[in-house]
Amino acid sequence: MPRNIFPFKISDDEPRTPLSVSPYNSRVVEHMLDSFDDAKNYKYVAFRPGYPLQAAELNEIQEYFYLEFSIIAFITNGWNAFSGAPNTYFDEGDLSSYAGPFWDGATPIVPYDQVAYGVLLDAGAIGPESIPAPINQIPELVDVIDQGETISVELKEGFYHASVTTGNEAVDNGFRYAIYYEPVPGTNVAEIEKREVGKTYVGFSMTQSYISPSQFTGETALTDPSLNDNSSGFTNDVAAGARRVKFNFNRVVTTDFPAGVFGGGSPVSYPQNCVVLYIDHEQKKVRYLNGLPVYVKSTTGLGGFGSYV
Repeated sequence: MPRNIFPFKISDDEPRTPLSVSPYNSRVVEHMLDSFDDAKNYKYVAFRPGYPLQAAELNEIQEYFYLEFSIIAFITNGWNAFSGAPNTYFDEGDLSSYAGPFWDGATPIVPYDQVAYGVLLDAGAIGPESIPAPINQIPELVDVIDQGETISVELKEGFYHASVTTGNEAVDNGFRYAIYYEPVPGTNVAEIEKREVGKTYVGFSMTQSYISPSQFTGETALTDPSLNDNSSGFTNDVAAGARRVKFNFNRVVTTDFPAGVFGGGSPVSYPQNCVVLYIDHEQKKVRYLNGLPVYVKSTTGLGGFGSYV
C-alpha cells in the first residue's frame, strides 16, 4: 500500500525531482517522496572529516530546503483561513481568537479532513477558497471519536510540522521540521477516559538519531546503505560519505493535568510530548494547541466541532 505523500505530486511510475536524475543523484525522492518507500525524515547532511564529499549530498541539501519550504507554505495557506476571530459557526464563548499554526508541538498539514470540510461547506461557514487543495485529495490526519465513556484520538500517517520535543534539554533547541509520521499498528491511538476536571494533551513521542552509511557490518537501525556514494549508478559499499540527522515520531502519547491523573493513553511528561491537541474535560472541548476546534465524530450521533457530551 503506497504512502500518501500529500501535498506533493510525485509520480508513482517514475518518481523524480529536478536533482534526483543522473548525474545529480539526489536521494530526497528515495528517502522522503517515493510513496512505496518508507520516509526517513533526514534533516541534516552531517559531513565528517576524512570522508569524501558526494555531489549528491550537496544536491540533497538544496532539495531538502525546498521540501521544508513547500510544507511551510502549504500549512500556512491551509491554517490561516481559521486564524484570528473564530468563525461564527463554531459558536465560541471562551476564546476571542485562534492563533496560527506552527505552535510548540506538532501541526498537522491540514486542520480538517474531507468530512469536516464538507460540513463547513454545506453550512456556508467557509467557501471553497478556504480549502488548500481539491477536497477529494485532503487526507485524514486527526481522527477523534466520542465513544461514550471514552474519547479516542488517532493520529494518522502523513506530514506534520513539529518543534523538536524529545524531553532531552540538550536536543530540544526550538528548531522545527516537517516530519512524516508512519504509525506502527497499535501505537497511534489513545483511548482517554472522560472525567470532570483537568486536561489531557495528545501528541507524539519523538527522537533524534544519527544515521551512518553501512559498510559490510550488517544493517542496524542506525545505518543506511543508500548513503554510500551513488555517482556510478549504484551504491558503493567502500565509499561512505556523510551521516544524516534523523527526527522521528515513535508513537502517540498523552500528558494529563493535574499531574498524576491518568485518563488513558501512553502517559509521558509534558516536555516529552510533541502536542497536537488537548481535551479540556471540564469544558468538554477538544482543541488544537492553537485553540482551533477539532472535528469530533460520535458513535451515537452526529459529530461536531470542538465539543462532546
